Amino acid sequence: MADQSSALMDVIGEIKDASEGKDTVEVGQLIDALDERGYGPALAVLPLIELTPLGGIPGFPTLLALLVAILALRMLMGYAHFWAPNWLRRRDLGASKVLKSVEWLRPISEWIDEKLHARLSRVAGPTGQKLACAVILCLCLSVPPLEVVPFATSAPMIVISIFGLALLYRDGLLMLLGFIGAGIAAFAGANLFFAG
Repeated sequence: MADQSSALMDVIGEIKDASEGKDTVEVGQLIDALDERGYGPALAVLPLIELTPLGGIPGFPTLLALLVAILALRMLMGYAHFWAPNWLRRRDLGASKVLKSVEWLRPISEWIDEKLHARLSRVAGPTGQKLACAVILCLCLSVPPLEVVPFATSAPMIVISIFGLALLYRDGLLMLLGFIGAGIAAFAGANLFFAG
């Protein structure tokens, strides 16, 4: 197994390299920067971007959820590489905002790289990955209606990121925590829906 001691920081570095020296960066350029590293890094980092200043842009959480859903669906179908429609790939983001988000994520990424490692790897194997993809798709569907509630989209994005980190580090314990988190989020969402 490849050394994972700086796995997340390497991904953050790829996003930074794709954004530096530009006024704007296309979503497609960020996708291409992550593509060679596989689905785990993309599913770990993209949802975390929702917690940064970019997440405050109206419609951005839904756009991010759509991108994550496309990646999860392709992973579930067994495709090796990412894909996104051209209209999504051509969407521009301010490079300064992307770089600010990268700097915001850097200390968190360093801490995660220090703490996470492979354990209970069979849980994060092919069956666990397929189940995780199905749950991620359900979580993505919850994001658009949650945009009307301030900060509510952060909950499903955090759970998606947990699944991504579990895939990145082959951490079955973290994947189990992701399933528990998804269950709690579903229960809370159902209570909120039926109470309203």
